Amino acid sequence: MSTATSPTKEKSQTGNVIMTAFQKLGRALMGAVAIMPVAALLMGIGYWIDPEGWGEGNLLAAVLITAGSAVLNNLGVIFAIAIAFGLAKDHNGAAALSGWLGFTTLISLLDEEAVAGYRGVDLESMSDEAALDWASQGWAAVGPKNVLFGIAVGILAAWVYNRFHATKLPDALAFFAGRRLVPILTSLFSIVLAGIFYFLWPLIYGVLFDFGTWIQGMGAVGAGLYAFANRLLIPTGLHHALNSIFWFDIIGINDIGNFLAGGKTIEAAAAATTAATCPGIWADGACQVVGFVGRYQAGFFPIMMFGLPGAALAMYLRADTKRRKVVGSLMLAAALASFFTGVTEPLEFSFMFLAPLLYVVHAVLTGISVAIAAAFHWTAGFGFSAGFVDMLLSARNPLANNWWMLLVMGVIFFVLYFVIFYFLIGLMDLHTPGRGEDEADDGATLAADAETSDVARQIIVGLGGEDNIDSIDYCTTRLRVQVKDNVKVSESAIKKSGIAGVIRPSQKNVQVVVGPKVQFVYDEVARQMSHTDASLEGEKEVTVELQAPFAGQAATIADVPDPTFSGKMLGDGFAVAPQSTSGSLLVCAPAAGTLQMVFKTGHAFSVKTTEGLDVLVHIGLDTVELKGEGFTVLTQQGEQVTAGQPIIEVDLARLKQKGKNLITPVVLSEKSQVAEVHAITGAVSQGDTVATVTMA
Repeated sequence: MSTATSPTKEKSQTGNVIMTAFQKLGRALMGAVAIMPVAALLMGIGYWIDPEGWGEGNLLAAVLITAGSAVLNNLGVIFAIAIAFGLAKDHNGAAALSGWLGFTTLISLLDEEAVAGYRGVDLESMSDEAALDWASQGWAAVGPKNVLFGIAVGILAAWVYNRFHATKLPDALAFFAGRRLVPILTSLFSIVLAGIFYFLWPLIYGVLFDFGTWIQGMGAVGAGLYAFANRLLIPTGLHHALNSIFWFDIIGINDIGNFLAGGKTIEAAAAATTAATCPGIWADGACQVVGFVGRYQAGFFPIMMFGLPGAALAMYLRADTKRRKVVGSLMLAAALASFFTGVTEPLEFSFMFLAPLLYVVHAVLTGISVAIAAAFHWTAGFGFSAGFVDMLLSARNPLANNWWMLLVMGVIFFVLYFVIFYFLIGLMDLHTPGRGEDEADDGATLAADAETSDVARQIIVGLGGEDNIDSIDYCTTRLRVQVKDNVKVSESAIKKSGIAGVIRPSQKNVQVVVGPKVQFVYDEVARQMSHTDASLEGEKEVTVELQAPFAGQAATIADVPDPTFSGKMLGDGFAVAPQSTSGSLLVCAPAAGTLQMVFKTGHAFSVKTTEGLDVLVHIGLDTVELKGEGFTVLTQQGEQVTAGQPIIEVDLARLKQKGKNLITPVVLSEKSQVAEVHAITGAVSQGDTVATVTMA
């Protein structure tokens, strides 16, 4: 019997490793990201006090600006330390020290003066042409603020720690063994990394520079596309990476830094002689900054201060009458947070998972707002976020151009959000907060600012009590619970805790949608249940492997020649084209679960996996037009199925005769369930793992 592993399964395993690594990196990065808003707010207040002197004329302003700069001017260092610490197996300080040492080594070897010395370049006597060529290589961007270097060194330091922290050395060198060895090795490996970046950095910088130039070259449309992508990436956390390109000094755009610099940016523009020295837009032989710097920020103000509160009002008015009072308190608190501080997560997460369509509409409107503001050169900026506080701080900035028009836009977007959300919720019967909950709801619901201990206690009660909970873990936004007796679970009681919603993937599997505060709720639930026999498993990623429904050629969903699928309008996924076009074809379930739906025409079916993931299998393109001709249903709707169990038999010859494309998309139809998808391409057999899905 052969024990060889198929190439497909090896690729699938590799995909799992890669996905896990990226998710861990994202969590580690949040430690660094979390400290940035406070620093930015300090700088913003300091600038508000002394916008011209930047602290030279006011001691308090100088203190605030210097304190904020300590973070923003050292982001690379902070990222290196945070990532090294966050990715280390036991979060030991030796890993953090190694991150700092590795980063310091790297930038010391690769800063502008060091590289100029290696190459024998005299920076002060360079010609204009030589200076422009030198600037395009990006060595001036190597320093404490270089986030890319920070990420690279942080990963390196964590790897060194995890690999060598338990290494033993001969007795004569025993003092340097174990965790003390890690910073030493990190320093040595950083020298090697510096050698690699010596050749790669000019190439990387050039690509990033071209990407930024491309967006800048698109003008207002490019700004709108950026904002659209920014909102769509919020659920994944990848918006931080996108923001860094446009808001910080990664490729020379530095929209936030240049805006906050105010008068200094205007002076730098007046002194600029080339595009390379221009902090704004170089056009007609001059550097333009007023009406241009801030274009990647300004259009967010109408959305956060007005648009989202308008959506909150619509959701409140569309809530069921018996729930309107509770929903009103939640929406009011979230709307105030959005208006005054620009913190939008409480509102966005309230409908992001419950009504994904509304979230896409929100992303589109955000893109339109930013594009309009950029087109009319109405600019404002923020140090924290696009709320009322930052609008006031921004108003005194000399780069704020016709900023009051953003308030006029805001009123318009308030009306747009309200009308669109109110109309779509009613038309499509979307289950926004407090809507479509038919169960009894006697008793009080906890307030939005209720203590975490009270929230956790109410969730436990709703789950049937401590004795009914078998295991519990959590992911990005949800508690995932296995209960012993599903009859004891009361969804209405769980919802009294004030959480966003409850999902029941199977009888004994309950998912409590908490939102971004899920870690704190889980910690409190675990504390209250520490004396029980329940399995308290902490943060846990849930992945689902999807098999090929039949043998053929696997392709990405983007390769499907139908924009409904390739554009991911129905969701992400993959596709398989059968290897044969004659005879019959058995289309099998891609995973174990419940056969939720079999279309009457037999051309498609959906399975809810045991983990709660909704998977749609659509056999061929435009095959609904055949009205069932060529399809034979083998398994009835509602039955439990195993992975690889035949569901539909297809007469391939008849479909080919009708001129139908047989490529079969396998789609994850509920986008809110999906955090990430990794799929392979190429030849596959029925039963091979084609995609691994990480659930949200």
